[in-house]
Amino acid sequence: MDINNKKQYNQGIGKYKILSSTAGVGSLVTTKWGGFIMPLSISDWQFIKTLSAEIAKPENASHTLQQLGNLAGVEIIDDTRFVEFLKQKKQMTALKCFIAVPHIQLDKFNQIDKSEHPIYKKKQDLGVELKDEMFVIPAINFPKWFISSKNYELKSIDDWAEIWKTERCNDGKMDYFAPPRDPYKKTFRTFKNSMLTDKTVYDLLKPVPMVLICPNGHISDIPWYQYFCAKLAGEKIDRPEGFELFNYDCVSCPSSPDEKHNLQWITNRNQGESWGTLKCPHCQRTVSLAGIMNIKPFCRGERPWDSENRPEICRSGHDRTIMQMALVTSNSIYYANSLSSLYIPNEYIEKPEGQLSAEANKMLKKIEEKIYPRYERRTETPSRDDFWQKMFENGNTLRDAADDDDIELSENDWNEIKQSFVNPDETEEVDVLATYRLNEYQVFAKNSKTPGDKPGLHFKDIDLPDYLKEYFTKIQTIDTLAVTTTQLGFSRVSIPSPKIVSEKVVYPDEQIKPIYACNKEEVLVLPANQLFGEGIFFMFNEEKVNQWAKCHNLDEYYQCNLKDDDMGKFMSDEMDQYGRARFYLLHTFSHIIMKEMEFSCGYPTASLNERLYYSDQMCGVLIYTADGAEGSMGGLVWQGQPHLIAHIIKTAMNRALNCSSDPMCWENEDGLNRASCFSCAMISETSCEQRNLGLDRRALVDGRFGYFKETIG
Repeated sequence: MDINNKKQYNQGIGKYKILSSTAGVGSLVTTKWGGFIMPLSISDWQFIKTLSAEIAKPENASHTLQQLGNLAGVEIIDDTRFVEFLKQKKQMTALKCFIAVPHIQLDKFNQIDKSEHPIYKKKQDLGVELKDEMFVIPAINFPKWFISSKNYELKSIDDWAEIWKTERCNDGKMDYFAPPRDPYKKTFRTFKNSMLTDKTVYDLLKPVPMVLICPNGHISDIPWYQYFCAKLAGEKIDRPEGFELFNYDCVSCPSSPDEKHNLQWITNRNQGESWGTLKCPHCQRTVSLAGIMNIKPFCRGERPWDSENRPEICRSGHDRTIMQMALVTSNSIYYANSLSSLYIPNEYIEKPEGQLSAEANKMLKKIEEKIYPRYERRTETPSRDDFWQKMFENGNTLRDAADDDDIELSENDWNEIKQSFVNPDETEEVDVLATYRLNEYQVFAKNSKTPGDKPGLHFKDIDLPDYLKEYFTKIQTIDTLAVTTTQLGFSRVSIPSPKIVSEKVVYPDEQIKPIYACNKEEVLVLPANQLFGEGIFFMFNEEKVNQWAKCHNLDEYYQCNLKDDDMGKFMSDEMDQYGRARFYLLHTFSHIIMKEMEFSCGYPTASLNERLYYSDQMCGVLIYTADGAEGSMGGLVWQGQPHLIAHIIKTAMNRALNCSSDPMCWENEDGLNRASCFSCAMISETSCEQRNLGLDRRALVDGRFGYFKETIG
């Protein structure tokens, strides 16, 4: 992680960390020196810019993605199905591919060590020298306010840099300022550099421990000077209707030579009472930091992860958005909007109704690259809606263009294109992700083993023990699988939950800030990680599941009342579409089996993941582990042997009967979760797809209606 252009300081970070749930564009990454840095937009990542430039060159139009990757010196991730999903369902119409985040290490001098990187060595063999910028992610210091450990002065990093120059610290050389160092506090250590006359090492500045965030994704430093002046004037900064803090009209300091307050942060010995006091050493006036966590300034739409820091108007409904205080280590600062996809070779997938064929996608590519640009040049006020309307009013235009390139489109292809682009509202799916996962589910459900010899996916049925045939249609071991994960954006304060309105999924896009600075229709490349691993797929006996739910009236039993602001409101609405009992069964089974795997094969639940296949057309669970580029150790596949998997299921069900928190846990019927807690059914948040909601052990083992009650004993 590179902080600035001078490479004064580098922070190492793993390639699989930067696109995780806790780190990415706009997040606060903890550094080894105790501060925090914020990764900038992917529009500023050099390896993204380089590949995008190669894709945009007209002379490279006929190149394959791998050829383009070689030209740019990057690693391309092959996941065509995922790319097409984002193009069609997330309107990223120009997206071409994913690019792997390059792994890089730092040398002992804290500089980029690329010499052993495989991509670097490969390009070097071809006579091409890749610059350091291709192996770093640009970032800024945030928060930007720091405290001196000597005199407790509170200033922005820019002000501290000016003092460094004025004081002639290390001959005024800024190369030794980062990470931000205290110009007032020398140490006894020295730099071993003959070019310096002043070789003293200075102590580090201390970052402030809090920032301001808003529910629409913005983040700001606290305007400390305005805060001090407003508190001196007795203003109520914490009033519920909000306060104009950033533009507050500050008063001058009568005792200061420049008539401006100088600020010191004086901490209390007991921070449980207060954060401390702000003091001006000139006029000796002070304000307490007590109650600072309750201030409510109006948001001014700051986006520091954008290198141009272009603010935007921030509103919640008709009112200005109010920001809230958050500690720099708080989880509420960053919620990644991530998507993952199981790699399925295209030839394995049956084209479901509503999905464009390969020929149709070829036609769309020609439209985007040739036909639509001509329309833009010839039209004063081009509109995509008008373009598509005209194309289908005069169908010969598109049909002739298809014939010119020998693109064979069926009538169904024409209808699908027309419905997707002319009348998109008529074909919008109720659950986009469920429909996407149906592709994966059908590959496993309709094949007893891998249909072909393609890399990235290998699976086969196991011989089910007789007593398990009642509960499962099939169980498969997956020797090899690949999972591609990317980020599209992030949110703050809380996880934005989609809502079902008029049987359509509505996503709160205004609360999610994109990781790119351009329009989504212009994004050519997205960063991603691809992990390889293994898994076990459980396909439930759907007929038995339906009978089980109906016989015991379980869909009604699992009804619950939730407030509109409840985190699980969307999940509750989604359950109503496909059956509540089915969800509780699949989700709880997944968690109970994962916890049992800890005992049987040694994988901690934090290293396992679930993939729920839940809809009116799916009823299954995939439990998998994916760990780096080399895959895993075979522990899950080994447990997939018939006698072992039967033992695991039986043991897991018996273990699910008891919890250390019983009887309170077993008798709980409050909200979406019933008989479940971290002692029995809940697992690590990183392993669960549904935030540990919708769990109930009784769905599995209750003596009256448990699905697996006959296996107990």
